[in-house]
Amino acid sequence: SFVGPAIDEGDSIGAVVAGALAEAKKLGFAAEALVMDGGSTDGTVASAQAAGARVVVERGGFAKALRHGIEEARGEFVVVMDGDGSHPLDRLGAIWARRTEADVVIGSRLVHDGGMDLPLYRRLLSRALNTFFQVFLRVPVADSSSGYRLYRAAKVKGLIGRAEGFEFQQEILMQVLRSGGKAVEVPIRYTWREAGASKARVLPLALGYLKMTWLYWSAA
Repeated sequence: SFVGPAIDEGDSIGAVVAGALAEAKKLGFAAEALVMDGGSTDGTVASAQAAGARVVVERGGFAKALRHGIEEARGEFVVVMDGDGSHPLDRLGAIWARRTEADVVIGSRLVHDGGMDLPLYRRLLSRALNTFFQVFLRVPVADSSSGYRLYRAAKVKGLIGRAEGFEFQQEILMQVLRSGGKAVEVPIRYTWREAGASKARVLPLALGYLKMTWLYWSAA
């Protein structure tokens, strides 16, 4: 199951859905695409449906959209990706190939051969926050904030968390690891969106990561 949260991604969501389903077919597995729509006012819903996605309305924010999407997913594995085309679909095969090794396979921008085509301040912030999280919680993952992931559905369904924003990525990773699960990373090249506007805001993003670090560090 492909799950992607989206708000006003009408310029890109159709290509993302169609591309994901085409890659799945190429790799030889049955797939569905779920777009978790946060209240789009452009052509997001129509574009997603035309490309073959099932659209589920979820206006509760990023974390709630992904939790809801994971619960709605019918596949044995759930691939989460952005709806703006930033995540390279040509790396899906490499991610899929490692599904038997771990409960979470992360498309990583911060391992060898990975990278980020982002404004400098965003690259520096991402590296700093990921390093902070890795050092304080001893997480064996370089890119804990990556939103391009494959989950073993049985390992993540039913999880209840406290994250409200993009720190959901760290929270669900910690939940899997602390329940005995394993994570591995596959290098990807993340590209900056070509259309639409980013929904991430720097200060809330940083505060969310720090909150999640404190929550799991204090509970260790």
